[in-house]
This record gives sequence, C-alpha cells and structure tokens, in this order.
Amino acid sequence: MKNFGIRLKKLRNDANVTQDSLAEYLNISYQAVSKWENGQSLPDITLVPAIANFFGVSADYLLGVKPDENEEKIKEYYNKAMECSHTGEMEKGIAIVREALGTYPNSSKLLSLLIGFLFGSFCANGKKELLEEIVAKAELALKDSTNETERIDVLEKLAYSYNNLEMQEKAIETANRLPDTVVNRAGVLANIVMPMDKRKEKQQWCVFANFEVMINHILWLGGLSLGRKEFEKAIDIYTRALTIIENVGNEGFFLLKTAGAYNGLAMAYSSLGEVDLAYKNIDKVIECQIAFHKALNNGTYKYKTPMFDMLTFERKSLHANSTITEFEDWYAKMGHDYKNYFEAVIKDERFPALKEKVEKAIASIK
Repeated sequence: MKNFGIRLKKLRNDANVTQDSLAEYLNISYQAVSKWENGQSLPDITLVPAIANFFGVSADYLLGVKPDENEEKIKEYYNKAMECSHTGEMEKGIAIVREALGTYPNSSKLLSLLIGFLFGSFCANGKKELLEEIVAKAELALKDSTNETERIDVLEKLAYSYNNLEMQEKAIETANRLPDTVVNRAGVLANIVMPMDKRKEKQQWCVFANFEVMINHILWLGGLSLGRKEFEKAIDIYTRALTIIENVGNEGFFLLKTAGAYNGLAMAYSSLGEVDLAYKNIDKVIECQIAFHKALNNGTYKYKTPMFDMLTFERKSLHANSTITEFEDWYAKMGHDYKNYFEAVIKDERFPALKEKVEKAIASIK
C-alpha cells in the first residue's frame, strides 16, 4: 500500500470531495482520512473496496498493485518455457513453469501451459504420475480461467488424462464439458469412448457437424455474392456447394442445404434474366423441400451414406427449424425478402401456376 495516501488525496481533490464528505461516506472520522493522506496510518483492509467504489477506481490502483507488471513477468516465463517446447526440452520447460507458479500460483495461463507440458511428457514416456498431476492442476486452472482457448485446451488434456488412467466415466463427463463444436467435444469423445462402434458413431458426428458448418459457410458466401450483385460468382459458389453435398450425402438434414443452394441459383439466374433456368432451379427447391419434410414426418430416418450410416435423423433431435414452416417460409420469402431477386420470375406468365404448385405441395406434406 505504498503511496496510498498520495493516491487517495489526488483522487479526492480531483473529485472535489472534502475529507469530511469522504469520512461521512465511510462512517469514520475525518481525522482518520487525514492520517491516511499524511502517511501516518492505513485504512482497515475492509474499507478498501468502499473507497475504490467511491472514486470509481480499482482496489488494485488504491493498493499500488500493478497487474500489468505481473502480466509482463508471466509473459516472460511463458515465452521462455515455449522456447523449450520448440526445442523439445520438455523437462526444462516444466521446470520453468513450476518456478513461475511458485510466484504466480493462480495464473491460469501458467497452469494451462504446465498441463500442456505434462501431457506432452506423458505422451513421450508414458509415466502415469504425470496424468495424476494433470488431474490435480486442471481443476485449479479451470476454476479461475476466463480464457476460452485455455479452458478448451485444459479440458481436452484432462479428458484424455482420465481416459489414460482408465477412468472412462470421468473422461466422458469431462469431454461433455467442452463446447459443442466439432473439433472439441465430439472429437475427444470419438477418441475415448468404447466400444469401437460407439467411437465410429462419434466420428461420424464429427464429420456430420464439420460438413454442416462448411456448407453453411459456403451458402453464406453465395448469399454475400448475391447481395453484391455478383451473380455469376454466386452461381459458381452454389454449383460447387451442390457438388460437395451430392458427393457427401444429399439426404436427411442436408436436403435443406441442397434446397438453399438451388434457391440461391434460382435468385441469381432470375436476376440475370435467365428465367427458364430460374424456374428449373425453383422446381429443384420444391423437390428438396418435399423430400426433406417426408423424411422428417416419417419418424426416424437412417442415413444411407457410409459416412453417416450410424446416424439417424428425426424431428426431436434436429437443431434447425424442423417444422413445415421451412417450406412455407421459403415460399413467403419469394414475395418479400427475395422479391428483388425473383422479380423476373414473379412477372413471368408461369408464376400463377408455380404458386399453385407450391401451395399444393405444402398442403400435401402437412
């Protein structure tokens, strides 16, 4: 709390607050405030949060703590240890991190780094006591860390450590704490869950989720090109998306993505005045929507592609909007959200017949 009085006096003067006013707020005598500012005494530690709140500063500032300096020191240790990682000197790196933790024991950054080194060392020499230390250190790191990258890395190492310690229930429980993303939860579960069929199922979920993310991004890029009126580019993107989907598996959930690609093509062709091609792609949208909802309404759909043949598709497990309004929403958007793109289609003499066709199709699958 060095120079506490100097900082307090400056804060008080800057805020145009008297010693009496501050003392009244803190329910103490003004003489106490005067002694603090003159360096004759220090406040009770329990008063520090109230003083900090009064002036809108941090308690660290009042106490003279310089977290930036700590961060710099931690960073120095971190970089020094990482150099050992690059040179393969795992034991030296572990020693450096342990030394750093002696000074900064609650640094989640250092704890995470230690766990990484310990796991790497285990992979090299198979010493199970390293796994036991990972288990002990991991929860400490997870307790205080707010860094998502650190947390994911620690949870992955912890799950694999439990698995190597033959504590499979804990391994699965830990893996399920990972974010619901492809490269983390499903990926770790795929490597620790037994028997082999279950591992295969988890790997298929990894492929499925990865594929969904990729197709969503590709369709988004197509939409971006439409928005920029780069219609030829949009056609190229949507055509490539269809090729990818067809090769992986144009069935079940991915029929919706196929419908989205055909819809993008229809909008691009309509915008270019190629109305026949626009209508041709709209027909494909209708086919996909009908197939999608029939699969959905038949209960449980089992995928046929060998990449997903252990997976099923049903309404209750579908995380997208799985109601009939997928079809109805698309139809409604033709005259609203997509109206500018479908202007040539809407003005075409075939449009009344198209409307009737869509409405009948929607009615048939309700």
